[in-house]
Amino acid sequence: MISEGLDLAEVLRGAVASYKGFLLKCRDEREVIEVLAAALGCGREVPTPAGTADLVCGDAVVEVEFEKRPYEGVCQLVFYKVLGGFPKAALVHVRLYRDDAFVNELRALVEYLNLKDKDIRCFVLFVEQGEVVEI
Repeated sequence: MISEGLDLAEVLRGAVASYKGFLLKCRDEREVIEVLAAALGCGREVPTPAGTADLVCGDAVVEVEFEKRPYEGVCQLVFYKVLGGFPKAALVHVRLYRDDAFVNELRALVEYLNLKDKDIRCFVLFVEQGEVVEI
């Protein structure tokens, strides 16, 4: 499980490096969630007061999106964080290939909504490149 002092970006980089082959074979979001749950040591599809969260890692709720638009998952994650009572939250977009336009669109959204000040972190995992970008 993700420990308090461990950097989530580093943990995600390790997961992508170790499980790249599995992630490249994923066909849908459910499969990606299963791989990330195993790699990160998190609970998957966890019931919360706000609904079923993709992942719960300690005191953080994590929403996973696979090959979707940058805005997808943002409201759902905020809903889980606020109504689920989680002190921390993270949005993890998993993309097979590097896409700078995607990063720029997500960055604009994160800045506009001021998500960092709300203890909401956003990441993009580019599986083929083994790259993790924190927005």
